[in-house]
Order: sequence, then structure tokens, then C-alpha cells
Amino acid sequence: MTTLPPVLHRSARAITPHEFLDALQATCAPRFPQARSRSHRPIALAVSGGVDSMALAYLCSKIRRTDDWFKVADHPVSRPVGIIVNHGLREGSAAEADNVVAALKSLGVRAHIQRIRWDTVLPEGANPSDLPNVETWARYLRYRQIGVFCKTGRMATVLTAHHEDDQYETVLMRLLSGHGYRGLQGMRPATDIPECYDLHGVYQSGFIDDQRLDNPFYNIVPGDRERKLLKKGLRDEVDPAVIAREIEAGLKADVATAYLDEYDGIAKGSKRAPRPIPLEVEDGGIMVYRPLLRFGKDRLIATCLENNVPWFEDHTNTDRTLTMRNAVRYMHKNHKLPAALQKPSILRLAERCRARVASAEAEAERLLNNSVLIHEFGLNAGTVVVTLPRFSLPTVPRRSSASPAARQRRITHYRHIAALVLRRLLSMVTPERELSQPAQLAHLVSMLFPSLSSPTQPPPDPKPYVICSVHFIPLPVNPTTSPPRWLLTRAPHVSNVPRPTTAFHELPFSRRASKPPSAWKTAGWSGARAFDGRYWIRVLHRLPCKLRVAPFEPEHLKPFREALGGEAERKELAAVLRRYAPGKTRFSLPGIYATVDVAGLVKRGEWWPTEHRQGAAAAQSAADGGVETNHREEAINEPQAVDQTRPERPSGLRLRRWEWERDIKSREELHLLALPTLGIGLPGLDDWLRWEVRYRKVDYELLRLSKLGGRRVVRRELRRRVRCLYRLMRLGRTLRHRRDGG
Repeated sequence: MTTLPPVLHRSARAITPHEFLDALQATCAPRFPQARSRSHRPIALAVSGGVDSMALAYLCSKIRRTDDWFKVADHPVSRPVGIIVNHGLREGSAAEADNVVAALKSLGVRAHIQRIRWDTVLPEGANPSDLPNVETWARYLRYRQIGVFCKTGRMATVLTAHHEDDQYETVLMRLLSGHGYRGLQGMRPATDIPECYDLHGVYQSGFIDDQRLDNPFYNIVPGDRERKLLKKGLRDEVDPAVIAREIEAGLKADVATAYLDEYDGIAKGSKRAPRPIPLEVEDGGIMVYRPLLRFGKDRLIATCLENNVPWFEDHTNTDRTLTMRNAVRYMHKNHKLPAALQKPSILRLAERCRARVASAEAEAERLLNNSVLIHEFGLNAGTVVVTLPRFSLPTVPRRSSASPAARQRRITHYRHIAALVLRRLLSMVTPERELSQPAQLAHLVSMLFPSLSSPTQPPPDPKPYVICSVHFIPLPVNPTTSPPRWLLTRAPHVSNVPRPTTAFHELPFSRRASKPPSAWKTAGWSGARAFDGRYWIRVLHRLPCKLRVAPFEPEHLKPFREALGGEAERKELAAVLRRYAPGKTRFSLPGIYATVDVAGLVKRGEWWPTEHRQGAAAAQSAADGGVETNHREEAINEPQAVDQTRPERPSGLRLRRWEWERDIKSREELHLLALPTLGIGLPGLDDWLRWEVRYRKVDYELLRLSKLGGRRVVRRELRRRVRCLYRLMRLGRTLRHRRDGG
């Protein structure tokens, strides 16, 4: 424990609770502004025991005393909860964690110790300290421990103690590594929790399940008093005659789905395809906030000293040979760097980079809202149909702007904006977490926006193109009358790359060993599993084998179509695939597979072999009291009767069934049961298997634009016709005036 104060700068002063609340409010913006959250909720603190995290714990302990109804993100704060992660990489770490818990308790902060289990990622007997990338593994396991703890404790907010000096070191390290201006922005004040991408309810998910609870974390439903006020306001403002006219107009023409008739070129006969049940889109998860980025470390030290807050030093942070951050910290403290590499200059550089990125993103957002038409976002297959605008360079009445250099600068700027728009569209379909950088989209920009191509190099012809695991496919339109349309789908899986897959456990043998299949009961809904970075899938089943979710493969199409039974079901499957998953898109859909053949179980309810079923029937008859006798008049005692009528010991039957199952499961072979996103499964499968599929989180603004879809097309066409009519009227008046004047 540190007892002697270090040398402080004279201007360093302690952070007041009101300053901290202002920084917290600027950092933790509401995620769901429509939520009506009045319940106080706890927030999690990532505490290491250092001076920065102990200062954060002290300031958080003062939140409710300063403002009882202060909101962090969407909820008022009830109490902070400290999370201490013991990595177990050095001696005395357990005792130090206990000391940190005691120090937090003296501040009125509850604390919990989470110990990292290295045996989950390392072989038995391996020393994690010998790993060359031990820092990366420690970060991965640490965030996953924090995420699971927060999910269990129903906490959606994690505060970390990254401060201004950490930001300086981060930007300097990225500058030395050769990052561009997008990487030189530094750490974000708010971000989704990292390293937890496959944990449902932790990373960008859990909102739908939360809304099904009796006491949801986010209360979206208005209360009785609010509903009465809304109803009264609507009753006073709405004219019944206007409502009647709108209903009649809506029945005459459904503009929201009128554009679907234009897709005959994609899927012939798609009008006969039944529409699958639309998938829900996930949201929620745990957010990580860094409210101390505007404060230097000297102010955090002053805060601890002024309020008698103890802290604990980790000697590994001073070992300049351990990590690059330690080396940069040592260089900054012990050497005089050039003015351009000192803290004020680097922080100003990061601020300028953030402003530049924000300006470009805002311009791309305006272009997306005003000019890009998202006709359809097919959640069931993960497809997007989009019309991209034609760029027209502005004509500026200045001689300098007409020079080749000025024109090239404008083209370069617009190409960057177009690349940002494509990144937003890629985020709707791609299974990858990291999107391609704008510079990597140069060829795609030239193909999709021919007017922005280089004057010395003609634009490439529109043709299918794959980038970031997204397949861009041009759709057939009349180029003279309509702008080009593109279909964005998940790219086909590469043969030399392992297929994405996830597995669900079978119904335990103990729950079905002595029962006929009709009496098997499920073990409840499974947890949601991530598949291919796009879907969350959970199942409820009572099948005796493992289930696997894997891509729909071509070799399974024919057996699956034949197993559907009637000709009508086969035609329906073909129509749905043509309409919603044309071409190779269908082979990126998830399929639910059984690892053994369960066709007889699904169709007839038979699983055990014939000899096993006969033994089980006799055992069941004996258990029910159906004992056959020869009606002899002499009485026999009860034990003798039981010995004469017992067909087989149940343990022997269970053993034979277990050996039989082990034998057939050793020859694992995948059998397609269902295409869950399209809602198509084998006949009779509903009695044995149910599923629920949700699409991963998508940007709200893109969802809004995709829902407008065809209505935006109709409104834009109406405005164009009005403008043309107005121009014709003006032209007619001008011609008449000239004729009369002549």
C-alpha cells in the first residue's frame, strides 16, 4: 500500500463529485431514450487496485449522495459493485485481491473477486506466464469473466478507469505502429464490451428476452396514467373523417410492398412463395464506459490523497521490457521527447482525428438518408437490395475549383464518403466483426460509383464482387431509365476454410432410457448460441442425439426435398428458396442437423430396436400390474409371483440400449432436419424440435431506412414528377410569351 505521496504538479487538484457527474453524463448517453426506467440499478466497476481504479471507486460511491436520481445510461444508480479479477500470474495476487476488497468495503462499495481459470484455454500443467501473448489471453479471459458476472447480476454498465495519460500512451503507440487517422482517435468513451462476441445477453443481445420478463431491465411499455393521457390526446386531435379516408386509401394501394413486383428478374415465380415469419433483431448487451478520459493521472492521485483512499501498486507496470505500453510509459517519463510527441500535441492530434472522422461520418449519414434507397432487408436470408446514387460533382463558379487538382481533391473526398456508405451497408450483412477500411474499398467504389472513377482509368464493368465476406451482385435493370441495383448477400463459404458450426446437447440418456419415445420430456430451452456472426439460435427438443447448426450444403438439398413428402411441400420449398435465397445465397443459410438418422422417430415415433421395444413393453406391463397367471386355485406368495413374472432386469435393458446408442452415434452422419430462418422443417418435426432465431444487432438508422423502403421510392418519384410538371409549365409560359412578343 502506498503511504508516501509522490511528487505532484502544483496545478493538480482533486476531482470533485460534481465534476465526475458531468463527465459521467457526457460519456454515458441513454441507449434507449424511449425507456421509462425509474428503478435504481447497480453499475459495475472494473477495479485493479491501482490509483486510477480506486479513485473511480471513490467517486462512484459519491454518486447517490450527490444526486439520488442521477442516471448512468438508462437508469438511476443504486450502488456501485466492484469486480476484481485475479489473474493468478504472480505471487501474492490472491492476498492483494483480498486487500482491495477490504479497501473498497471501507468506501462503501461492494466487491467480488473473479479468478481466471487458465485451464480452460491451456493444457494441464502449462504455466500461463510462459505464453508469448499472455497479455492478450489475460484480456480475453478478464472481459469474459466481467461480462458473465454482469449478466448474472443484471448490470448493463461497466465503468473502467482509463484516464488521459492512458489515452496519450494509446495514441502514441498507434502512431509508432503506423496507424492512419482513424486509428489515431484513441480509445472511445463508450463501446460494447469486447471479447464476448459469442455470449448471448452480454454482447449486443438480450433485449428481447428482457422484454419478456415481468420486471424488465428496460421498461418500454407506458404506464396506465401515461396511456390514459395519450389516449385522451389522440381523441382530441384525430378527425374520424380523416382516419376513414386514410384507411380507404390504404386499402386501395399498398405502397409498402408495391416494389416487390420488380424482382421477377431475381426469382421467377416468387409471387407464389409464402412469406416466412420475419425475424426479430437483437439489441442490448453490456456497455463499457470510460468517464475519466478527460482527467490526468495527477488529478486521480490528488483525489486519493485528499480523501485518504488507499491504493496498491503493481510492480509489473514499471517493467519496460514486459509490454509496449510499459516501454512507451518509461520513454515518456524518463526522456524528453520532441514537442510533437509530447502529451499536449498527441492529445490535440487525437482530437483533430476524431473531428475529421465525425465530419466524414455525418456527411455519409446525410448521403445515406437522402440518396441511398434500401428496397428490402431480408432478415431471414441476410440479404439487402439497394439502389446507390449517381454522384454529380458540384459546379463552383470559381476558376481555381475548375483546375484538375481541385477536381481530383473533390473526387478523392467523395470516394471516401462513398466508401463510408458502403461500410454501413456491409455492416448489415457481413459475418465479420471488423469491417474493411475505406482504403480497401477503392475497387468497389469505382465499380458501384462510376462517376467517381479516375479520369485516366475507366470504371470496371458491374459484375459480382466479394469483400468482407459479402457478395455484391448486380441486378438486371434498364441502365438508361433506372439507376443500378445491387443485391448484397453473405458470400459463399470457401472450401479451404472450416464451416461455422454450433452444437446443442442431446436429451440425457437418463431421462429416456426406460421410457417409450412418446413419454420423453424436454430439458427446457437451450441458451442462445451465435452462428456465423449473424444469427442467435436456441432450440427446444427431445431428440436422442446432438444437434448441429451448420450451413445448408448442396448435397443435403435433394434428400431434404424428398423427405418433405407431398408435391405441394416441395414446390413451396423451391418457391421460398427462389424468392428469398436465390442462387448460392441459400447455401449460406443455417440448417439444423441431427448427428444420426431420426427419420423413423420423427415420422412414426420409433427409436429403440424391435427387441428393445418388446422387452420394454413387458417391463411396463409388469410395472402396471398386468401379471399373467394360470388361474391355479392354490395361492402363491407375493415374492414367488414377482420372480415368475419379471421379464428382464431393467439395468440390463438400459445397458443394452446404451450400447446400441453408442454404436450408432460412433458413426456420426449429418441429416438435415430444418432450415430455421425460413421456417421449413420435416413433417412431424414440431413434436420433437422447436427453434427460435434472431438476427444480430443492426444499426437503428439502417433498420429505419429499410422499413421505409418502397415508400421512399414512391415519394421520390412523386417529387420528381411534380418538379417535371412545374418545369414544363414554366417552359410553356416562356414559349407563349416569346410567341406573343414576336
